[in-house]
Amino acid sequence: MTLQSVVAAAKETAATTVARTASENDRLGRFPDEAIGALGRVGLLGMMLPRDVGGAGLGARALAEVVAALAEVDASVAMVFLMHACAAMTIAAAKRTTAIERVLGDIAAGRHLSTLAFSETGSRSHFWAPVSRASSLNGSGVRLTARKSFVTSAGHAQSYVASALAPRGVGPTDTTLYLVDARSAGVMVASPWDGLGLRANASAAVTLDGCLVPNDLHLTDDGAGFAAMLSAARRWQPSPRTSNRRASSTSARRSAKRCQTCARNSRRCRSKPTASPRGWTMSSAASNRRGI
Repeated sequence: MTLQSVVAAAKETAATTVARTASENDRLGRFPDEAIGALGRVGLLGMMLPRDVGGAGLGARALAEVVAALAEVDASVAMVFLMHACAAMTIAAAKRTTAIERVLGDIAAGRHLSTLAFSETGSRSHFWAPVSRASSLNGSGVRLTARKSFVTSAGHAQSYVASALAPRGVGPTDTTLYLVDARSAGVMVASPWDGLGLRANASAAVTLDGCLVPNDLHLTDDGAGFAAMLSAARRWQPSPRTSNRRASSTSARRSAKRCQTCARNSRRCRSKPTASPRGWTMSSAASNRRGI
């Protein structure tokens, strides 16, 4: 698949399958299963995955154009797809285990929908600094208990990319990312929200109550989750036409360092929104409103 082919597929799917149910899904608050299934069948759910697992290996431009094409017809479908793409890239960046490879293969085949579960009730807009902590099971994995405040595709995704403080983490950014199977005992979904124009994306609070996560579904090493959240879940590709990309990248790193300091001192982050390596700007509060 190429940039042109995925954008064409997105526009065609949006004009047919997505458009047919968009208004009714929003009116009823009904998850767009038919539309997401169609995206999977044309290969879009795996477009951001590397080619060695069956993906298309595409980048930020393709993601932006596909999301734009979907959003013109149904904002809920676009949000579901965006959160899935971010989760898929995070899973793809993990160490390859048999379990991870199986999930990646299912995503590439359009059979697996994933999403991010980062934001928590106690972390305010600092989605990268969870208050929950995983409990070690002495080499057999971890037990995860957390209250995720805002999760897109809640109750419909097959997996959740969830964050928590590492069992032996000291600072607020000593986090680890885990892949939680949606069928795991202890996964509970609250009632979905009622957002204008976005009623169909099933955004809701998700409680993880003592969920067991085996070692082969750990997406990062202990304490490495913070870096993963700021990289794999935000996969930017530098453009040679962006003359200030080096300065922007440096600015983003400095902002992240300031945010770490704020978190350690238990203060609200006062850092101004800074440019990403592509020159985009987003504050942490804006990120939280987008359901990360």
